[in-house]
Amino acid sequence: MRPADLLRRTSFRLAMMMTLFIFTTLLLAGGVGFGLMHAQLTSRQDARVTEMFRSLEQAMVAGDEPDLIEIVTSRIAASPDRASIYLLRDQAGRVLAANIHGIVPQQGWMTVPADLNGITTDYAYRVFTGNSGAYTLSVGLTNADLDDLREIMAGSLGWAALIVLLASLVVGSMLARSMDRRLAEVDRTMHPVADGDLTARLHLSGRGDDLDQIATTINGALARLEGVVEAMRQVSADIAHDLRTPLTRLRIRIEAASDRAEAGQPVMGDLTAALGEADQINETFSALLRIAQIEAGSRKAGFQQVDLGKLMRNVVDVYSAVAEDAGQTLTASSMDSHHISGDPELLTQLFANVIENAIKHGPA
Repeated sequence: MRPADLLRRTSFRLAMMMTLFIFTTLLLAGGVGFGLMHAQLTSRQDARVTEMFRSLEQAMVAGDEPDLIEIVTSRIAASPDRASIYLLRDQAGRVLAANIHGIVPQQGWMTVPADLNGITTDYAYRVFTGNSGAYTLSVGLTNADLDDLREIMAGSLGWAALIVLLASLVVGSMLARSMDRRLAEVDRTMHPVADGDLTARLHLSGRGDDLDQIATTINGALARLEGVVEAMRQVSADIAHDLRTPLTRLRIRIEAASDRAEAGQPVMGDLTAALGEADQINETFSALLRIAQIEAGSRKAGFQQVDLGKLMRNVVDVYSAVAEDAGQTLTASSMDSHHISGDPELLTQLFANVIENAIKHGPA
């Protein structure tokens, strides 16, 4: 698969967004953790430098100059690697004892570089300078531990970020492929549906996840759509069946009227009969549409309570004379009141159709 195609997949983009979120969160958390740890260690180092200065400050106040020089010199000798630095000056600025040269530290706190009189390390120094009596003393400690910690933390955070990034990419790609397989199955199923095969259904994994719920909803929609389409086909067939005979009769009436008009005979009767056939066609068509609406569920809201006994009595009253003209007798043995919920027009049409078929196709 080409990278451009891969980037167009929603599942892959979601996986990449999640990977970027995890990676960014890890970097932020690591940065905040390192900042807090560095601040804590810096505070402790400053406290150590302050303690070193206070201990020498007592000697500057209580002792004489030779004793003070001796104490500072002993401290310098105790730090051959120059992990700690000292600079003692008198009021005239003359250096009395020191293991650094070439700089004049300012009062208070400062950070000085390590390239001091032969010190080749890359680590800077944290230095405090203060006055006590007739002397100015500068005391400092190397930042080697802090810089080593910074390198260790940066390396650890970098490796952790790389591992998390790779793991997120792998897991995200696996999840994206799994989702792609499910979506590809949906795509394969919907192609036949687009071609008219409404019997196709989505496969359920059985895990009951959100994709299964969506598949269940889609399958239900397909089932309802299949039922609606089948109902439309049935309505179309019913319309063709029920309108064939009235349309044939209408054509016969019109042809008869045309022949009478050519012969100079009156055609009013034929035209009246043709209008009756047209009204019958319109009523049949309206009834079929009402049936379709009921099957679709849109007309059921208009159902009402219908007295079947009264409805049957009305039908018998209308068709009794028609049956007599055909040499038949129409009787109703039981017409007690019985209420049901339905469409009175369609129920009347139902019984009228049954009676008309019996009159038309039954013997005298």
